[in-house]
Amino acid sequence: MRILLAILLLFALSAHAQLQLYLTRTVVNEVVVPTTPALQNAEVVFPDIRENDMADLTFQIRNLGGASETISNVAVVAKTDVCGSGGGIAFNLMIDRSNPPGLLAGGQNYQFEVRYLPPKPQCYEAYLAVGLKTYVLKGSASGRTVMYEIDTLGQRQIINGSTSDFGNVRVGEAYTKTYRILNNTGRSVVIAAPLLSNNSGNYALLEAPEGTRTVPTDGLLEFKVRFAPTSTGLVTASLNVDSRSIRLTGMGLEAEVPNFTLESASALVDSNTQSHARVQIAAPAIRELSGTLSLRFEQDIGEMPDDGAIRFIASGTRSLTFRIPAGTTNAVFGAEGASTAIFATGTAAGKIRLVGAMQQWVHDSLVEIRSETPRLTDGSMQAQSGSLVVRVSGFDNTRSASSMEFRFFDANNQVLGDASGLQATVSDLFSAFYRGSAQGGQFSLRATFPVDGDASAIRRVEVILRNRLGSSPVRVVN
Repeated sequence: MRILLAILLLFALSAHAQLQLYLTRTVVNEVVVPTTPALQNAEVVFPDIRENDMADLTFQIRNLGGASETISNVAVVAKTDVCGSGGGIAFNLMIDRSNPPGLLAGGQNYQFEVRYLPPKPQCYEAYLAVGLKTYVLKGSASGRTVMYEIDTLGQRQIINGSTSDFGNVRVGEAYTKTYRILNNTGRSVVIAAPLLSNNSGNYALLEAPEGTRTVPTDGLLEFKVRFAPTSTGLVTASLNVDSRSIRLTGMGLEAEVPNFTLESASALVDSNTQSHARVQIAAPAIRELSGTLSLRFEQDIGEMPDDGAIRFIASGTRSLTFRIPAGTTNAVFGAEGASTAIFATGTAAGKIRLVGAMQQWVHDSLVEIRSETPRLTDGSMQAQSGSLVVRVSGFDNTRSASSMEFRFFDANNQVLGDASGLQATVSDLFSAFYRGSAQGGQFSLRATFPVDGDASAIRRVEVILRNRLGSSPVRVVN
């Protein structure tokens, strides 16, 4: 019996790529605008806003075809032949242009954001290049006053959005901000007195006009807001002035929170396992404390996708809340109140950084995922007319698989074909597969072997996969 040829497939089908651009999210001045995902044509129209306001639009490049396609560029380029060149740049791509999407497999998508921040009242256009396609971005801006917020150190910044954050302030203390409205519209404007609403007594206006004011060209209106929390937790109010509605936010703190320690069960773990971490304070808590524990995957191979399997078991995400009940020292995690935060280590080599945060305290712990030879975890074989199909699955956490070996045996345990087995180079195949997979080092592989003779005479196959560290244990498939 002769083994004629090995054909290895990672479940790829012959098809064509079909790239489409969709608008999926719109945010104007940090407020989400209800948006139904919509296919974009040659022109993409942005919301009409005022100068120095901000609109963030989120797009998806969707590959609706079955084949993969490489996207080597996503770029926004200024277009000056319609609106002129004196207005400045208004459209900005919010990703690194030197890091394009690369290979986009069929059914996958790539998300990016374009920010529209017009510096002057006029129309604006720009080109959006996505691979071989080009779109025209359009928007216009009307004139308006400019509003600044100024902190206690005299540092100022434009309020482009709709939120002004006062940060953390303990009950009994206060923090004051100055607000300045500058009239640069080229004409006098009438501004009504600022008004606080939805306020529970935590915010107060200081040095504010009691009635309407006319502000001449290049003039200004200035007032202050004082935040003095009367309770703990998030405290909000609304500031309405000059046709703006600004959400004031601040966090009231009851007292200084004790420091904590974050300990992981082990500094070195294996792939495809679970580990855990603990949070503890030195003395029993006077009142119940709360915080969050999150994890980040720092992969060894930077250009490979993230491993989505690395996450907390209790939440199914990479963030988990914890609390320390009054009178105790140990944190409990999630809705079930577990004594440890259990997380899955995934199937990709690298490091997991656990980060604990409890108000002003932040600590981290680093867990290394051991690099190892491949592991073949499952397999099956099926004899067909004139061929043998072998399926194996497993993981290679280095994502560097290079070659495979297959050895065939009959019912009497005699080797069929070449005694040294059949060798197959798979480095390019696995490299392309891993670059399009968000499942870390996991894979499923099908190998089809044309057989000259009765394929059912092959009773078992021994499979070995090699990576840069060595060979996997032999997997017997029968």
